[in-house]
Amino acid sequence: MTGQILREVEAYLQALSRVRSAVQHCHPGGQGLASILHLYRSRALEKAGHIREGVEYNVHGSGCLFIEASGAEVDVDFLEEGTEVFDAWRVRRLSISLGEESTESLDEIVPACRSLVSLGRLSEPRSRWFSTVE
Repeated sequence: MTGQILREVEAYLQALSRVRSAVQHCHPGGQGLASILHLYRSRALEKAGHIREGVEYNVHGSGCLFIEASGAEVDVDFLEEGTEVFDAWRVRRLSISLGEESTESLDEIVPACRSLVSLGRLSEPRSRWFSTVE
């Protein structure tokens, strides 16, 4: 695992935190990012739109793509109970959306995430799917 990969994961976690804050600001007392999915499924929100602080959202399947004003794409899925999860592809998608190319393979992102699991910063609720620990 290289320092570049760990920085890529950290950049995703920071972007995820920014998006979470924006959603919380608009939907205080909600269920975090999963609030968007629940509001869409209850027909209180459209499939795609804008939330406060220049963040767009687009609900898909069991997740949601958030796009910050900078163009940063933060894609997240949700487990049945609403837990936010991400995988290596979603980490790389953020990097690509920011114009940052990596020579490292997607498979190298998983050990970086697992190192953060061992530090107690992430959990791995499903194999190769990670979630922040709050």
